[in-house]
Parts: sequence; C-alpha cells; structure tokens
Amino acid sequence: MFRFVLLTVCLAVPAFGYSTGGPQQICTNGLTPEHHVDPQTSPVPYSFSGGNTVKSGDKITITLEGGDFLGFAVQAHDSKGEPIGTFKIVESNKSQTLSCSNPDDTLTHKKIPKDNPITKVEFQWIAPAGYKGKVKFVGTVAKDGATFWVRKVLKEVDVE
Repeated sequence: MFRFVLLTVCLAVPAFGYSTGGPQQICTNGLTPEHHVDPQTSPVPYSFSGGNTVKSGDKITITLEGGDFLGFAVQAHDSKGEPIGTFKIVESNKSQTLSCSNPDDTLTHKKIPKDNPITKVEFQWIAPAGYKGKVKFVGTVAKDGATFWVRKVLKEVDVE
C-alpha cells in the first residue's frame, strides 16, 4: 500500500505545474516553457498593442492580447537579442517580473486558474537611459499546457 501511495504522489507532482507563475528557468532556455510537448508552428493568435516609440529613460504601456491564455513570458531585446530595459507591473494579479540578465528584465504570469483564463495583460516597460535604437518585444504565450507559441509574439518599438 505504501508503494502505491508513494508512486501516486510522485506521478501527480508534475501535473501541478508552476503554481506561482513562470519559472526562473525561462531565463536560460529562450523563453521556452518546459511543457514536454513541442510548441505550435501555426500562426500565433496573440499580439502586442501599444505605442511604437518611447524616449530613452521613459516608459511605454503595452498590452499582450488575443484569445484565452494561461501563461506568458515577455522580454524586450536590443539589436543583439539581449534583454534590455525594465518591466513595471500594471496588473499585479496577472503578472510578475523575473530578473534574467538584469533586474526586472522579464515579465511573466502569476498563477492563472485553468477555469478563468485571461485574454489580455497590460504592462509598462522603461527604456534604458542613454539607449537609442530599435527594441523588439518577444513573447511566449501558452493557451494551455499543451498549446503554446514560443517567441512568436513580436513588436518593434523605436527608442529615441
């Protein structure tokens, strides 16, 4: 009986996923979730909306939106593909930051109940002081544990 209970508990643990939101591991694996299935190759049903320009050192408000989703991870990349800038939380019930290369340079989800998915999340991004050039927002979005698009949600912003 003990072996059955132990086996059941061990098998059940992976099903809980990340109950606190996106894990720190997304920092080292290119925003790819560890869902043990391949990402989607179909057109992504999500997009970023918001301004297209921001002054160096200022903030811009951007929204990730589309159909229902349960998870996301977003970074802003410079021309070398490195995370740049700082994210600020607008909707604290939906998002949190991670520090991958620099403090608060990655935005990810908090726990989103499967029976109450979200359709959008708004956030702010602060451009680094002294930086000028293009920044590409890169997003990974998970509709559910088996349906997700890796680095397919894109938006370019000019930092002046």
